[in-house]
Amino acid sequence: MGRKSKNWCSRPVHRRDVKLWNFCKKWSDLAIKHINAAGGVLGTELEVVTQDDACDSAKAAQVAEEMIAENVIAVIGHICSNSTEAALPSYLGANIPVISAASTNPNLTNDGKYPNFFRTISHDASQALLQVEFAVKALGIKKAAVIFDQGNCGKEMAGLVRDGLEQNGVKVLVFEPIESGTESYSELIGKLRKAKVNSSNGTAVFFSGYHPEAAKFVAEARKERNNAFFISGDGVKDPSFIENAGKYAMGYYVSAPFDLSKVANARSVTEQYKAEFGSDPTIHSLRSYAAVQVFAKALEKSGTSDPSALIDTLKEVEMLDSAIGEFSFSESGDILGAGDALYQVRPTPTGLQFVPAY
Repeated sequence: MGRKSKNWCSRPVHRRDVKLWNFCKKWSDLAIKHINAAGGVLGTELEVVTQDDACDSAKAAQVAEEMIAENVIAVIGHICSNSTEAALPSYLGANIPVISAASTNPNLTNDGKYPNFFRTISHDASQALLQVEFAVKALGIKKAAVIFDQGNCGKEMAGLVRDGLEQNGVKVLVFEPIESGTESYSELIGKLRKAKVNSSNGTAVFFSGYHPEAAKFVAEARKERNNAFFISGDGVKDPSFIENAGKYAMGYYVSAPFDLSKVANARSVTEQYKAEFGSDPTIHSLRSYAAVQVFAKALEKSGTSDPSALIDTLKEVEMLDSAIGEFSFSESGDILGAGDALYQVRPTPTGLQFVPAY
């Protein structure tokens, strides 16, 4: 093909555990390995160029320019929404398709600025609606606090949740940002206590951010006898959250893409991954694999490595047997056919686990 296909998962150093980068990269690499073992695409093996944007916007913009100079034909990434947003203008200018398995900020697709952007995960608006529906209908929430990481993803999700709660008659008594890496949340927990958002009777704390902060926050809050329901998005659905929060993770709710354990191809690919790397997938793992699959199918269907043709073809491709089941993309680049679900941390024979709850 004369040009390189790029497999890229950005490694977050502050807001997400390094494990996420490792999982994403390994799954993308595994997909490339399987495709090449089957003969590649259009008779040519796919070549991987891996880069690290550290979930930093300035770094992401710089790396995007480096990838364009590498003459890549597609990007599998980025992970963090702020990095994706910073890099997209460069990729758009070069007309290079970008497929993310983790960037969930609705603005990346809602305003139509980036017709070259696609994602194999639903965006925050979908999860926010589900969180609000569950809180109001299933938990009977009347008062709430919305806490958020000040990053691109956290703030967007928090605003959507707050608006949805207020539209459903829930009083949002605390709307507060936090800094990543905060040593203590005692002042914030005091505000929750003063607002009386600390009881299991009709109150909930919505945390919009990533699992390292969520684990620390809920553990400290529970120690201070805050018994409100805790609800977060997919940034918290990671094994490390339970590992770090320990017993205080019990009962925590998260919204995330639906359970793939019943998808035959997902089970098959998961077993291959476990045999090769000896670990279980995260929610973004199979979606990284699927991002490579849909790119390869678009490349094969278009019959050319021309990026413009790939972008057009990605909007037409229907995946019937991917690692996440059946899906396609909307005109805006959002995934179709992959809904969200609510999970709760519950005890299982193998310890605390995220279990489907709604």
